[in-house]
Amino acid sequence: MSLMLDEEELDDYVPLRINPYTRAQDSRIVSFLFIKLYIAWYITCMLISRNKNCLVYFSNLENIYFSKSPANIHLGKELILVTPKINTFLMKRCQYSDGSVRLRNPNIELMDQDILYHLALGSGSHDLVEMFGDVKFVCMGGTPKRMEHFANYIMQEIGHKLPAGTTLLDITKNSYRYSMYKVGPVLSISHGMGIPSVSILLHEVIKLMYHAKVKDPIFIRIGTCGGVGYEGGTVIISEEALDEMMKPYMELMVLGKLVRRPAKLDRQLARDLKGLAHRDDPYDTVIGKTMCSNDFYEGQGRLDGAFCEFTEADKMEYLMKLQKAGVVNIEMESLCFAALTNHAGIQSAVVCVTLLDRLKGDQVLAPKEVLEEWQMRPQKLIARYITTYLQRKGRLSLEGSHGSMYVKSPRRFISEN
Repeated sequence: MSLMLDEEELDDYVPLRINPYTRAQDSRIVSFLFIKLYIAWYITCMLISRNKNCLVYFSNLENIYFSKSPANIHLGKELILVTPKINTFLMKRCQYSDGSVRLRNPNIELMDQDILYHLALGSGSHDLVEMFGDVKFVCMGGTPKRMEHFANYIMQEIGHKLPAGTTLLDITKNSYRYSMYKVGPVLSISHGMGIPSVSILLHEVIKLMYHAKVKDPIFIRIGTCGGVGYEGGTVIISEEALDEMMKPYMELMVLGKLVRRPAKLDRQLARDLKGLAHRDDPYDTVIGKTMCSNDFYEGQGRLDGAFCEFTEADKMEYLMKLQKAGVVNIEMESLCFAALTNHAGIQSAVVCVTLLDRLKGDQVLAPKEVLEEWQMRPQKLIARYITTYLQRKGRLSLEGSHGSMYVKSPRRFISEN
């Protein structure tokens, strides 16, 4: 199921989910291969000749791809129908018809087993469906301590019970790289610092979702950042991720060639999260663009690094340029997080708390206890979203301030005290 397209060319394509036996014009198309190919070829020629936008349904085809401009048609196990890009009606979701994650890598299906090295897991050594098949939320943050804290916090919020005398287990402790805790339908994972670290983790967690046959997962990054015009303690929900040059895509080298992947986040999810901010919260919650840097010091315009070859005036000019473009915060992971989840067709969001206003300084001066309280703020917002979602789906019934999980076959990862 491979696509013979360059990565840059592939970014111009948007897949539309077509379920088996979808009706077209209220008539079922017979699903014999030669008939499908004939219809595909005929409609493609018609569309290319007329160069019009069109929404086409076929039966028993998993994907139809639209591009920004007419090009060649590619036929195989997948049909790529090349027509002008349609912004309405399109679902950019690389998923199977049941909502389970689908990889854009045909090589994985040919492997006897897939070793998720940095997670100390594998498709051959572990029953990943049994272990992770009920996951709905994948929450990521920089440090192991923060994500261990979030795991215990969300366990309390959703009322997930552990057997007496046990504690949560770090599932990936044998990898010595990341930490991972599972609390019912929630995974809490540390991703380290910067794009390379989060990229490695995302590749393997997305594959984990695929092997576990997880359906419609929601990925959320919980982090810290520097505000651009916002005081420390402000909760920032990213609507879009930009690089240091304010470009909305991630650039990476693949086989010596530059590849660009759009860094898109789910804006409806961002709005849903914003809607859960309480009026009586003692802090602001805002939505805006996030600039993602490959560096903490020079790349973010700090004056206090080991090297600095620009003036304070240069720094302020750059930060004001960011602010004018709608950037409200700066961090180091959102670009990769948005690009890879978007490329995988996974719904995702980034929620951070500011540790300082970069327009007023470079160093984090708030006391440790204040920083700890600030870092709880995005966690509380995410917990509100998860509990609201589970309650709406009938998987949570509130009792006082907490609830009781109803999971048919609980997957627990615990260790005895």
